[in-house]
Amino acid sequence: MGDVEVRKEDQLLINEFGRLNAKMHERKADRAVLQKSLEEFDDATTELAMGDGDDVKLMLGGESFVDVGEDFATEYCEAEQEKIQAEMDHEDAEIEKIAARQKELKVVLYGRFGSQINLEE
Repeated sequence: MGDVEVRKEDQLLINEFGRLNAKMHERKADRAVLQKSLEEFDDATTELAMGDGDDVKLMLGGESFVDVGEDFATEYCEAEQEKIQAEMDHEDAEIEKIAARQKELKVVLYGRFGSQINLEE
């Protein structure tokens, strides 16, 4: 197969793939941050479960500590875990949509250019 001319519509698809690739990396990085937060809240909930019922210090906003009851802290952590899980589910759905579109683009572009094009993810 000789060199295939890159038409404007081909270039638009190649550009779309590149934008989707960048967006995919951003989404995966955002998801990793959420995963870390989820694990931290899970660890905190476990620590609270092993507590002796005393008041604990709950950090709010990254700077302020508030004395709260163990039950309140546990409920707070569980609510945060639910919120983070919902955000992760949203990220997963977006990642899945991006991957599906990239797959479609690969079929078209590899069909047109074969081994002359390399669509890395």
